[in-house]
Amino acid sequence: MTRKVALGAACTLLASFFVGTTTASAAANPLGIAFSKSTNVEHYGKPTGMLITGRCNTSDPKFAAARAKGAEVLAYLNPAERSDSYLCAQDEKFYMGNRGKVPLWPYPSYGQRLNYGGTKLTDMRPGSAWVLHVVKHVETLMREGKVDGVFLDVTGGQLWTSLANWNSWTQTERNLWTDGNIDLVKRLDAKRRAINPFFLIVNNNVWHRNGDSRAAAGERYVDGVALEHHKYSSAWHRRYAERKFGDLGQRRVLVIANNTTDAVSWSKVSGVTHVSNQTSAQYKYPNMPVVSFKYLGDRD
Repeated sequence: MTRKVALGAACTLLASFFVGTTTASAAANPLGIAFSKSTNVEHYGKPTGMLITGRCNTSDPKFAAARAKGAEVLAYLNPAERSDSYLCAQDEKFYMGNRGKVPLWPYPSYGQRLNYGGTKLTDMRPGSAWVLHVVKHVETLMREGKVDGVFLDVTGGQLWTSLANWNSWTQTERNLWTDGNIDLVKRLDAKRRAINPFFLIVNNNVWHRNGDSRAAAGERYVDGVALEHHKYSSAWHRRYAERKFGDLGQRRVLVIANNTTDAVSWSKVSGVTHVSNQTSAQYKYPNMPVVSFKYLGDRD
């Protein structure tokens, strides 16, 4: 089948932060997260449906079947963190074939920083060996043509968990982490423009950090972001969903809502393209689509 695609926390911001937002009308479609099983995946196999695979199941034939019917499939990757324990061969391949080889964040001492329990932060400094490895790994995905893009977990302007304790970092350390995340998506964007401009890049975080606008530069290199479990009542996140993002004409702004009611409400927000009603505990496989399929205007 031929398809054509045309070229964490609420914050107080100055109104000027939102200059340049999109005014596109809402056209939200179903999003399904299938981190370990492929139950219900077939229900997303229509043009404008979207699926996110897990760390270990990208080669499940149900994803290929859904793609053949028009769905877009994004491969899950987490460039910013490395699990402490082995998960599966697919995951290990991403982590340099041996997670023990992955360069870790060197501050305040090597391998000390973490974002969630059971993980360590990777060396996300601009141009690091790890960043270059991630680019090479994604380049391979672009050339293989088995997925439509990547879902980059955690990647964005800053870290938000209490374990990360971002506010305790020195300004130099914060700048290195933010700039490294921007460097990663900038390099990925350059690769996809050279290899396959239709390849999608979506990050699961916002390009914002408290205190300045340094992170906003990352928005131009991605097709959009995922807003994960923010309440519909959060005016900041509703307005952030309207941001412009990349210029390839294939906007993908995903909302993972807390429940069905919120998902339906989010589907009507200008700029949002896909919604899910899955809680974190329900990421194993998708629920049934929570909204109908709608023409996005940028593909067949």
